Amino acid sequence: MRSISLAAVAAATAIGTLLVAGCGIASRQASLDAHSTPVRVTARTGHASETSRAVVAASTPQLPISVESDRQMKAAGNDGPSSSILLPTSCKLTGRTVTAEGTYANDGFVPNVYDRYGDVVVLYVRAGASPGYPAGMQLGVSDVRESPVVGSGARWHVSLTVPPSAGIPARCVVAAQPTHDGQFAPAPAPATSTPTTTVSPGEQLPISVESDRQMKAAGNDGPSSSILLPTSCKLTGRTVTAEGTYANDGFVPNVYDRYGDVVVLYVRAGASPGYPAGMQLGVSDVRESPVVGSGARWHVSLTVPPSAGIPARCVVAAQPTHDGQFAP
Repeated sequence: MRSISLAAVAAATAIGTLLVAGCGIASRQASLDAHSTPVRVTARTGHASETSRAVVAASTPQLPISVESDRQMKAAGNDGPSSSILLPTSCKLTGRTVTAEGTYANDGFVPNVYDRYGDVVVLYVRAGASPGYPAGMQLGVSDVRESPVVGSGARWHVSLTVPPSAGIPARCVVAAQPTHDGQFAPAPAPATSTPTTTVSPGEQLPISVESDRQMKAAGNDGPSSSILLPTSCKLTGRTVTAEGTYANDGFVPNVYDRYGDVVVLYVRAGASPGYPAGMQLGVSDVRESPVVGSGARWHVSLTVPPSAGIPARCVVAAQPTHDGQFAP
């Protein structure tokens, strides 16, 4: 009789152990699914551990991150203090949101010049390298008004949500960008002031073509934008429309077709301290831009929101798309 009781107790104990172990694994898996964050896994089986790590890695991948060089800053028209003050530590993709974090060089000491320029930390997100874009095509840039002030704390972080239609984020770039906005950092009045630029509906804005040097600095190694001959850039309400023809009596070499080049419009504000070429207010949607060589004339439009600033000039460029629907 005692032997039967002992056997029963042993069996019950074994069953209880299995149930506890099973529940433990189930609860850990539920935790992973609910939070999508790294969880300490203590299961003995190697396969379960590898699966858990794969789920965590897929949910919060780390992207490579770098700092915009002084050469790239100047090519973009940013003559503010160097971005080398930034020391990024990570760039994480969660869903479609990219978040970069970091500290500052010089043991955290930030010179007053950044405060005078009203510098903020701006995040650029790029796709992977592709023909014509060895540094990757830019997918998005963080909103200046939602970016942290340089020197405002021991650490900084800045986020950007990339829409699915833009592409797959592959790497991050951060830069120190002047704002010249009183709410960020009131700047002393310059010795020579520039008259406020005002525009009226239907006004013609000056327009130019992006140089080969500017293209390469932006990571665009496609054929030269000098094929474009802009004739006008008109502001109607908040919509800027650029028009033009092509050089070489309209002859467009096949290389533009092979790169799937389209005409892209950039709109800039007037010159300001740190931005002699004007701060960029917006860029036209690649998928709504005309194909280079698709006709005798081209036109491309962009609507600038009132909060962005006052459009002062236009720049057009030939930009590769590498998309079959544009250039089979």
